[in-house]
Amino acid sequence: MQGFFSKDQLQTPSLSERRMLSCAACCLYKTAQTPKIKPYGNFRKEIMIIGEAPGESENRVGKPWQGKMGMVLQRKYRQLGIDLFEDCVSLNAVNCYPVDRNGNGRTPTDHEIACCRQKVISAIKQYQPRVIILHGGAAVTSVIGYKWKEGNLNVMAWRGWTIPDREFNAWICPTFHPSFVERQEEQNEAEVIWTRDLKQAFKMVEIPLPDYPPEEECVEISYDVERVLKELNQDDTILAFDIETTGIKPYNTDKHRIVSIAFCNSEDKAYAIPFPSTEPQLKLLKNLLENPRIGKIAANMKYEDNWLNVLHGIQVTPWLFDTMLAAHILDNRPNISGLKIQAFLRFGMPSYDDTVSPYLKAENANTPNSIEQLVRNEPMFRQLLLYNGYDALLTYRLAQLQMKELGMIE
Repeated sequence: MQGFFSKDQLQTPSLSERRMLSCAACCLYKTAQTPKIKPYGNFRKEIMIIGEAPGESENRVGKPWQGKMGMVLQRKYRQLGIDLFEDCVSLNAVNCYPVDRNGNGRTPTDHEIACCRQKVISAIKQYQPRVIILHGGAAVTSVIGYKWKEGNLNVMAWRGWTIPDREFNAWICPTFHPSFVERQEEQNEAEVIWTRDLKQAFKMVEIPLPDYPPEEECVEISYDVERVLKELNQDDTILAFDIETTGIKPYNTDKHRIVSIAFCNSEDKAYAIPFPSTEPQLKLLKNLLENPRIGKIAANMKYEDNWLNVLHGIQVTPWLFDTMLAAHILDNRPNISGLKIQAFLRFGMPSYDDTVSPYLKAENANTPNSIEQLVRNEPMFRQLLLYNGYDALLTYRLAQLQMKELGMIE
């Protein structure tokens, strides 16, 4: 869709950024015995391992995983049937030894990770691994921070997921750094979790990435509101839908309205339309959303239910599934139940709201946002509709996965 930034525009650093984020800006190479340590390993099973930074032993030898933690990692991998140096290739988020003023090893800073990120990304693109295992927070910050711009890069939020990354065509599998496991008082518990994460990551070598049609090809933007509503009103179906509104809460009815609505009833087709504005259109919408033979799905259904009921007296019937509640049931870690992060975790789709998100923010729950500026500009309104369609499409796809995991469907 014209107007959206391309993936390359969003991810490729500008010339000024490259100058600010470079070896010259980092300067760790000046004190390293072996600067800019290269990836190491025979890569027989096409697994890439990304750690934190070289330690004293790695700095001296010039290869990753040569010290105590390297021995721990080699032993754990061997227990799981993987030879660290034969089956994998290893590098670090920062490839020079970070030291403090006294010459002692330390954790790399976010700036140092950012300066070394392009070397990490270049290595991924050069080797084209099937699986990328991120050991520890620095590796998560380096690789996931390159894609996920919403913050929260703590490894505890990401460990255990197998992310089907589209750009790298590889599974990204974050987990603990061996030093974290060694430091835990409840070491057995941490090692059980760590072992489970690694077993799952190694299984992904043989599993192809999911092959969904590109989202932009699956969303139909239509201004023929009545046609779309009539086509979707089919008994014995499942319908995911999403709305875009002028705020968070609908109770200030003089100022608030629903701007657009999108629907999806298959993994490869969604419809995005302006919200119905005439009595015949609203009647068709009411018939659709209150049809007892169509199960309704949403991401946080309380939101859609509240807005439709307060502003238009529509009582959605029946509610079948809420992807946000399901995400919490399946994994109750905080801050991972929202649609955007689930779309990244499950489908490898980075944030897709960069263009419209500034217009969706309001000072508080009761004040209007700036979405009307999008409505008054036709190209921008189409971008909003496309974004709305993405939400409905991804809600449907996510619900299908979650319902299978919960045993609701085969």
